[in-house]
Order: sequence, then structure tokens, then C-alpha cells
Amino acid sequence: MSKNVEPPVELSKFVELCRKAAQTIDAMANGEEYTKAEQQWIAETRNRLAQRRGKKAATKAGQLRALWPEIRAAIADGQSLATIHQWLEEEGGIVVTVQSLGSYLTRIRRKEWANPVPVTPTPVPPTVRAKPPVVSNPRTEVPESATRKRGFEYPPGPPDESQLI
Repeated sequence: MSKNVEPPVELSKFVELCRKAAQTIDAMANGEEYTKAEQQWIAETRNRLAQRRGKKAATKAGQLRALWPEIRAAIADGQSLATIHQWLEEEGGIVVTVQSLGSYLTRIRRKEWANPVPVTPTPVPPTVRAKPPVVSNPRTEVPESATRKRGFEYPPGPPDESQLI
């Protein structure tokens, strides 16, 4: 004896939602335009995400990544990590040790070197003139020590017997 069991209501709603999503994906793949409801949802979601993007990051690493262009400029201007640490505590409310700050910044630099992105200048008020940060990639530059000759090099060709001892 087999009984016909009705699927739960939530499951049938989920299946219907998946069908609609599949139809929407098929329509997009065929080059069809979004419906008005889909366009409205996209616009609303983008606005909500843009509002959240302006909020303070939840993690210390995220906060430091958000402030990285200013931190990099301060380092390029000769500021010490201890000074930057003090500024971050006073101005940004970011409490980290100097050692942890150095560790965070090292991680940010490694990611930056691994995935170089174009540097966008940060807006500076007209009353303050800041030097643009010097951006160099140490992986592409040939260090002077690599071009310098080291150690003894034998002269080319056979030795001159008249100059031997």
C-alpha cells in the first residue's frame, strides 16, 4: 500500500521559487531584459549594500585595510609605526599593539604585492598639501647589488705565460 504524501507547503514554495529563478537565469542568458520587479530589487539591493559599505569595518584588519592608503602615505613621509599606532588609537579608536600593527601592515603589503591594483589618490582638502605616496614594486626593480660584480673573476682566454710567476 502506497500513500500519496503531500509535500510540505514550505518545500513547494521553495521549488516554485527555484523555478522562477531558473526562468530568470534562462531569460538573462538569452539576452532578455530584467522585469520591472527585478530591476527594482537590483536597485534597492545595490543601495543597501552601498550604505553598508560606508560603515566601520567589524574587524581590526578590515579597519586597517580601509585606512591603508593614509597609513602608507604616513610611512612614506617617514612616520614611525609607534606614531601611527598612537594616531590610530586617538583618532580612529583602533586599539592594537605596535607589534600587531606591524603584523597587520605586513599582511596588507603581501596581499598588495600579490595582487597589484592601481592606486587611487585619496581626496585631500585644498588647504593641506600632501606628497603623493611613492609607489614602487620591489619585485620588478633590479637591485643595485644584483648588477654589481662580486668575488674574483678569471680573465677570458688562456693565461699569458709571460705574466706568470
